[in-house]
Formats: sequence, C-alpha cells, structure tokens
Amino acid sequence: MTGKKANVARRFLTGDMRFAEFAVTNRCVAKCSFCGIWQQQPKVTSDREKSLQVIDNLADMGVVHITLTGGEPLLHPDIVDFVARCTDRGVHTSVLDATPSLVTDDKLARLEAAGADMISISFDSDDPKVLEESRQIPGIMADMEKTVARIGRTKVKSMASILIWNNNHDRMEQMFERAVAMGFDMISVNYPTFSESVIYPLGGEGISLSRDLVIESLESVIELKQATRYPIVNQVTSMRNIIDYLRDPASAKHHCLGGHRVMFVDWHFDVRPCMQLPDVLGNMLTMTKADLKKVPCNRCNMSWYRDFSVFFTGVEPLATYGELMRSGGMM
Repeated sequence: MTGKKANVARRFLTGDMRFAEFAVTNRCVAKCSFCGIWQQQPKVTSDREKSLQVIDNLADMGVVHITLTGGEPLLHPDIVDFVARCTDRGVHTSVLDATPSLVTDDKLARLEAAGADMISISFDSDDPKVLEESRQIPGIMADMEKTVARIGRTKVKSMASILIWNNNHDRMEQMFERAVAMGFDMISVNYPTFSESVIYPLGGEGISLSRDLVIESLESVIELKQATRYPIVNQVTSMRNIIDYLRDPASAKHHCLGGHRVMFVDWHFDVRPCMQLPDVLGNMLTMTKADLKKVPCNRCNMSWYRDFSVFFTGVEPLATYGELMRSGGMM
C-alpha cells in the first residue's frame, strides 16, 4: 500500500478524514462568463513558505486530498513544490487547469516527478468554437487534445471537469463521448450554482438554467453512470441528493459538511466552509482542528463540497471512494 493510500486508510479508521480545496492564486488566463474571479483586483499569488505551512497544517488535521485551484494554479511559480509537499505528507493531489497550454512538457514532467495524482481540465463544450467563446482562449480545443494525450503518457491521471451550463445541459452523452475520445481517464460533472462569496464569485448568464433543466441533465448523467459506459466519478447518491435539493431544499437527505469534513482555503489562507459562502472560520496558519465546526449546511448545490460530504454517509459513496483510490484519481 502506497503512502497516500495508507494515510487514507489510517484517517478513515480513526474517523479523522477530511478534504480541502486550496486556491493559491486569483490570477487566471480564462475569462469565463460564469466565473468572475479573472476580474478580481489586486492579483494575488500565495506566499511559498506560508503555502507549504498551510499544506502541513491541513495534513495534520486529517486532510487526505487537496485540490489545488485558483484562479489558474498552474500560473503559480511554486505549484510543483506544493504538489511535492502534499506527496511528502501522504496527501492525494488534483491540480485544476482551465488553460491546457499551461501544461507544458517541462511542467508536466515536474508535476509527475513531484507525485501529482491528477490534472483536472475544464471542458465545457464539444464544439471548438463554443469552447473558445466560453473560455475566451483561442485554439483551446486543440490545446486540450494535445495536453490530454501527453498526460496519458505519464503516471498522472486526467479528468474532464464538465460544468452543466446553457450550452451543454441537454448534451451530456455527447460531452462524455468527446471526453473519452480525447483520452480523459475520468469525468466529473459540476452543478451550476451562484456564489455569495466576495472571494470566489460564481454565476452569470451562462448558467441561467431553470431547476427543471438542471434536474433533467442530472437524471441523464445518472442513467449514463449506471450504464457504466463512461468513467463518471460523481456518486449516484450525491446526484440524487442534489436533485432532491433542487426540487425542495428541505428534502435533501445529506447536508454539506463544509467547515468540518471539507473546506476551502484561499490565497490569504483564510478558511471557509466552501468557496460559496462569505463566512470565515479562521486562518489556516493559526487554526487548530478544534476550530473546524460541524454545522451541516444546505444553502447551495456546490458539487465538490456536497459530493465529498456524501462520502461520509453510507456504503455506495464509500465504495465509489475506494474505486477512485484504486484508479489513482479523485475529484
């Protein structure tokens, strides 16, 4: 058993397992219509030494998986060092990417050597023109195809991160087919939502879907996952829970465990239950495990936090978690 898997097993058996997103910069190349982070001023890149300390502190608190995000985390000059520190601490890593051209041969080789487990690439449309317009990056589809092929020649896994939005909500199978054809190892589906946070603004006309349309899209994803034709990582339990939430928030069986089992750390090292909420629990440079509050939340349908929260609620989610660990990938 590898160090990372042994760490997961130990933290699971002690009831101390947690997950975190760590946003290391608000700098971004993409100018997405459904995310306003690229408009933020001033631009901030997290301090190297403090970021390494944050990773240590998260590991000490039982965090077994860190998603390194932004902005665009590959713009951070020390991103490889952050991955290496996670590996040293037995923490599984996923590096998010909205600009495939940033995954250069040199950067990919260094990430692989540092022990990166996965690179998750935003993939919003199977139409090259629509994808360019969505991200405001010329030639992004061709860049993505080349990048996924190069990742496929390494030990690093690739994941297509697909947001349900106006252009694709009724085209999930076509999206999945294109992702598999490009060579992605896994597919995650992100649920459209609006943010109350000043640090991570989400929303806009691009995701102006009715709840009924989102529900129809999620029902199609569930059907495709159950057919086992595509490597979809979202758990059926969680997607059904989100459908319940969209129909009537009070009917959602599983609430989010943000701030206790899952958390968001920003480039100032402030900790929030998730990237959606304005509430700050403290600063990761000074917080202790006792500062993590178990206050189940049901205020939004943010996929990353609600999906990971469901890992703590039954057999099917835990089976999915084990499958992800065996394949070397997480969300």
